[in-house]
Amino acid sequence: ALVMLVAYLAPATQIAVTSDSPPGFLLLWTRYSAHLAFVFLSLVFSASTLKAFANSAQTRGLVRYRRQLGLGFATAHTFHLVALLLFLSNLEGYSVDASVAVAGFGYVVTALLAVTSNDYSIERLGPAKWKQLHTVGISILMLYFFVAFSGRLLTNFAPICAVYVALIATAFVAKLRVKRRTMTAPTD
Repeated sequence: ALVMLVAYLAPATQIAVTSDSPPGFLLLWTRYSAHLAFVFLSLVFSASTLKAFANSAQTRGLVRYRRQLGLGFATAHTFHLVALLLFLSNLEGYSVDASVAVAGFGYVVTALLAVTSNDYSIERLGPAKWKQLHTVGISILMLYFFVAFSGRLLTNFAPICAVYVALIATAFVAKLRVKRRTMTAPTD
């Protein structure tokens, strides 16, 4: 279902390069894997917020399977990295710059979250530190996607990026509202 959603949200018509050439195929691969990774990350980031707003079987399921969704994100994002590296290696005149180091940090965060997404890591780090690591890490990754989609929106207007930027902003505001509501709730 997620793959079908991504195929619908990121149609190939948005891409100027045809998919029958190797660079075109790799460009399609980078874009589709980024969109798929974003869907997974958005679900992980928003699961508890959605449950706070609408406590239903679906939102409880998102919270229950958040770890698996997070690993789905890590897998899709790894495919994105491979596709991106292959695409960039096929570009004539491409040279490594500072943006590679910045992007590399995002992949380090992704790897760190993936390798600590298990019960052993929760036990070793302690639940509070583990939760802090994952909360900060997921927030960093959402910020990365916000910057990437905002940049694409500003450089060559892609309507889907406007939707993604709005979704990210809405998710952050909703999360802050839930956090504020729980902090100011009266205790009995």
